[in-house]
Amino acid sequence: MATAISGKRPCSKCDKGSSIFTCHGCQQSFCRKHAEEHRQELTNQVETLGQEHDILQRDIDNDTTHHPLLSRIDTWERESIDKIQQVANQARHDLNKFIDQTKQALKMTTNRLKSELQTSREAEDYTELDLKKWIDQLTQVRLDLEKSMNAYHLNDDVDDDQKSIIHFISVEDTQSTTTSDKSSSINRNSVSATLEKFFRQDEVVKLSDDDLVAAYSGPKLRRSAILFGANLYSKGKHLIRFRIERKTNGNFYFGIVTHAQDDPESIFSTLTTAYGWWRCDYAVVHGVVRRNFSTIEILEGDEVTLSIDCDQTKIFLDHHRTQCSVQLLVDIDKCALPWKLVVALSSVGNCIRMLH
Repeated sequence: MATAISGKRPCSKCDKGSSIFTCHGCQQSFCRKHAEEHRQELTNQVETLGQEHDILQRDIDNDTTHHPLLSRIDTWERESIDKIQQVANQARHDLNKFIDQTKQALKMTTNRLKSELQTSREAEDYTELDLKKWIDQLTQVRLDLEKSMNAYHLNDDVDDDQKSIIHFISVEDTQSTTTSDKSSSINRNSVSATLEKFFRQDEVVKLSDDDLVAAYSGPKLRRSAILFGANLYSKGKHLIRFRIERKTNGNFYFGIVTHAQDDPESIFSTLTTAYGWWRCDYAVVHGVVRRNFSTIEILEGDEVTLSIDCDQTKIFLDHHRTQCSVQLLVDIDKCALPWKLVVALSSVGNCIRMLH
């Protein structure tokens, strides 16, 4: 590190005498004594640097399992698993619910057919026409059962702009989303079923099961038995689903009136604000019945959904068995918001249930 030189340069440490060594690193001159001290200083610095290296290497190799972010990652993992399990359980529940509803509807049909067969056999009252009808009914039930296996859709689509690495699934009844005019119908995937109940208006109607079931059980009226809904609808979109529990005769009406109309005798008069349908082919527009010339019948065990879109001032009726959908544009000058549900039972013995 140092070499002897000639000349008379003083030592950079003691400034005495003549230096005999010059350091090529710092370019300073030293006498013999301070040249050794300078060398020792360099040695000490190298040792310190080595120690600092060892400490840094130890920190690099140190176990990272106690990093503060790891606990946050663990929490995220647990919460994500919990959410996924909740969504999966809900999807299973929805699928089982849809399947049960389909089975119940098919069982009602087969039970009616069994009763009719038994009665006809005991009375020996049947012809080739009856046999053909029963065969056709059994064939239709078999087709409906096979069709129901493909009637549901697993919604696991992910939008292109969705940034989350986790997306959720849901089970949808594709039969309930099939309509004759999909561009105008309410999007069933984005609207939840409304928690509605019947409000008894006519004394001949008996309510049960927490006001979700209504039966025309009293003496026959001069008109149909009327029920109102308990809710008022002034904004948003709402779905109300029904199942025909029993049908003895006549038809069922589904629709709305303005909130102020509460006289059941005026519902189907010329002064009514009613909008809705008898079956799917008799539309009622501000009290005037319009025939659509459809052959669709609402049968025992059938399910229908009344969709109320206050924002677009429209109502829809979906008949799930036939996948038929009809709609009406409501004139709010004649049927002012808020609206309320109206259901009519035309015959004694008819029974209907709201499905939640």
